[in-house]
Order: sequence, then structure tokens, then C-alpha cells
Amino acid sequence: MRNIFVEGIQGSGKSTLVNKISKETPKLQVCREGDYSPIDLAWCAYMTKEEYEAVLEKYSPIKDDIVKNTVTEQEYYIVSYTKIITDIPGFHKDLENYEVYNGRKSWNELKCIILTRFRNFTETGYLFECSFFQNIMEDLILFHMLSDDEIIEFYGELFNLIDKEKFMLLYLMNDNLEESINIIKKERSDEEGNELWYDMMLGYLADSPYGRRYGLKSFDDLVNHFKHRQELELTIIREVIGENAVVLRAKDYDMEQVMSQINIIEISDGELSYTIRPITSQEYSLLDDFLYEAIFIPEGVEAPPKDIIKAPELQVYVESFGTREGDICFVAEISGKVVGAVWVRIMDDYGHVEDGVPSFAISLYKEYRGYGIGTALMKRMLVELQTKGYKKASLAVQKANYAVKMYKKVGFEIIDENDEEYIMMWRAKNSI
Repeated sequence: MRNIFVEGIQGSGKSTLVNKISKETPKLQVCREGDYSPIDLAWCAYMTKEEYEAVLEKYSPIKDDIVKNTVTEQEYYIVSYTKIITDIPGFHKDLENYEVYNGRKSWNELKCIILTRFRNFTETGYLFECSFFQNIMEDLILFHMLSDDEIIEFYGELFNLIDKEKFMLLYLMNDNLEESINIIKKERSDEEGNELWYDMMLGYLADSPYGRRYGLKSFDDLVNHFKHRQELELTIIREVIGENAVVLRAKDYDMEQVMSQINIIEISDGELSYTIRPITSQEYSLLDDFLYEAIFIPEGVEAPPKDIIKAPELQVYVESFGTREGDICFVAEISGKVVGAVWVRIMDDYGHVEDGVPSFAISLYKEYRGYGIGTALMKRMLVELQTKGYKKASLAVQKANYAVKMYKKVGFEIIDENDEEYIMMWRAKNSI
């Protein structure tokens, strides 16, 4: 399953298209502006531990709401603060200061954040609104004042980090921006006719370093800025993204054709399309199956009976899973069927190396091996471990097991061995 990115200039109908796609493909996980997104940080506060703790103390009456809308990524705390409804004066304005856009980060800092988050994102099955162009592009033009060539070069670097097989961009091109802005001016006004969106957008342009340098403050200036941005984004589509993008005419496209282009094909050219997602509590019993599938059986050796997993040294992997701190599991799903799982827990197993270090288990049903699903599961788990602050993970693997190559590929190293097994460890690397 691919990740779908919907982009276009403000007012081109991105939200409408996202809603239509989501209705047709409800399995896609939708990330709109203001939602927590594993990629974009628009409308979210991005804080260090010290900053986060200070905010919790300052706004203690709504501490629970803040915590509920917080996701940790490595040493940072991301708060979807616009989701928090409160009448505490200054809260939203205060949290806005912790956003990464509008020149609040240096160009090198912002670039590092964007590239790191795209690099760490390995999941599929997402539907993103404004996560690839809009917020990044506005910042690069208006606040960091990069040239078109510099922006194109940056997007080339960014796109090289993306798995092209899992990426699709739907771009809504607007042929008449003047008319669209006039329509939005009316649609996004209050009950008294005050043009809230237009005044905000024009002020955003005029108050930016770019706007101040060139004295931009009129309707025509806003239209010309959008025209420039659209031309630049279309250039990036042509020169960088290529066949991974589909350009649609804003508000004038055939939805049936759109869906035919993004439909998930389960088996194509020998590859499987799949979704990786967290396991649900109702699915914990599946881990018994995957524990048995994880048992390495050399060529010519008869498979053991399935009740072998009841042995205490194997039950440690699955017994009461989900009840202990550090129990984490992701599954791979194809057409509603769970076909593989990767899970970790802190336990004294064959691969145990240190107290507090999670041990890995992973397996797939035989017919789904060899398609890269196991690698994708491993990468997703490693990102999750980094997000939760784990610096190490370990596993034990039979020397004859073909999976040794996969473990090395995703960053595990052999640290010990015996006659039959390697003990392997993964160590978190610093972000770029």
C-alpha cells in the first residue's frame, strides 16, 4: 500500500479530495493539518523535554489534555496544540512559538528536522494533506528566502530519501488563481462578512522577510506569490518526482479515474502491497502462530509439533503480551489478513544482552516471505524504539538462517556467538 500526498495551492480543494479518497479507501490513515503526523509538523509544537515540562507546569489545569495530544520522538515532544480546547488566555499563542515554521528555526535546523523525519518514516497506508509542499515551501520562500534552484536542489535531496514504490503525489493545479482567491475570500468569512482567511493570508505574506523585502501587501501580490509557488512546485514534479506524481485540475477531475490510479493492487510484478500498523489487543493471540513460524527449521529437518511453543523458554516471548512496559508489536496486513509480525519485549530470552534492552522476535507466514515485508517490519520497529528512547535492541538468530542478512541490512551487528547462534545488537545512530 502506498502513501498518498495531496498538494496544491491554498483553495485548490485539497481537503475535499482528501475526504473523497478517505471515504473510498477507509483503510488509509489520514493526516490533516493540525493532526500529529509522522512527517509534517504544521500546527504542532516541537519541544525539548525541558520546554515541555515547563509548559505542563505553566498550564497545569489542562495538563491531561496536553499529555493526551503529545507524541514523543526521540528527545522531542510534539504537541498537537490546536486540538486542545481551552479558554486559558495565551495558551495557543504561547504554543505557537514552539512550531518549526515561520522562520523559528534556522535553515540548517529546519532542513535537518525535515530530512530526518522523512528518512525515519517507513510506514505505508497514509493519506497526507499539505505534508510535502505547502508548509515547507512557504517557509523556504517567505522566511528563508531560498532561490528556486536551492529549493529544487533541496527537494531532490528529500525525494532521494523516499521509497518511490510507496509514494504517490496528487497535485491539484489551479488555472485561475485570481478567481479562486476571490471565492475563498467569501467562503472563509465570518457571519458579519469579515474576510478572515484573506486578511490572515495577506498579513502572513506582508509580514514575512520576503514580503517586507519586496513590499508585498496587495491582492495582486498574493496572487503572484501563489502563481510563483505553483510554477515552482510543478517544476519539482517534472524534474524530481516524475511518474510518482499525478497532476489534476483543481475541482475539475474525474474521481473514478483518480481512484483507479491510486487503487491498491495486492499482487503486481511479483510484489505484494501491504500495510504495517500496530497490533490490536484482540490480535495478541496471533503471536502464538507467529512464534511457531519464527522457529528456524533447517533444510531436511522435520518441523516440530505446534505445541512446542508451550515450552517455558518460548512462552517468555508471548505470555501475557501487552501487559508489560516495553511490549510493542507491529503487524503486516494484506487485504485484511495479518501475514506477519514483529514484536519486542524486555525479557530474559535467547537474545538477552542487558537489563532494559528489548529483544526482537519476527516472523511471516511462508508464502509471504521474500517480498521485503520482514525488512519493512524491522525498520518500523526500530523507528518506534528510537521514538520511545531506546538506544539498543538485541536478538538471537541461527547462523544458518537467511534472516541474518536482513538483520545486518537494518543495522544489527554480531556481538557474540556460540556453536549454533549469533547474538546481534542494534544501536541507535544519531540523526543527521
